[in-house]
Amino acid sequence: MSLALELTLCAAIAVLTVFLVLLLIQARRTAAAVERLAESATRDLKQISEDIHEVRVRTVETTALIQRTLELPSALTQVVSGIIRAIPSFFSHRSEATSFLDALLTGAQTALHLFRSPRPRPPDRRADRPTFVP
Repeated sequence: MSLALELTLCAAIAVLTVFLVLLLIQARRTAAAVERLAESATRDLKQISEDIHEVRVRTVETTALIQRTLELPSALTQVVSGIIRAIPSFFSHRSEATSFLDALLTGAQTALHLFRSPRPRPPDRRADRPTFVP
């Protein structure tokens, strides 16, 4: 009976060893797949980061373009509204001539500010490119 017990024990140890070896091989494959997934995610995140930076740069450029486009009509509106407010005082009594001069000076200051204001330069696309470090 002891020989049968020894053979059964040896067979059980052999089966257990085979299963442990197979388990370790599968764990190694899983670890390699996880590593490939991490590398792929790193590449994807780097691309997403660059795309977001490009969108931000284009948003800043568009904002600057809109600001430059609307600057002249805004200043002209201020000049015209100042002149329109000053017209009634021009035709009324002389004591209200100061409000006419105030409106005229405000319009002139606005126009001077418009032509003296420096134009914003578009941002450099390469200056502040983010780098993704995993």
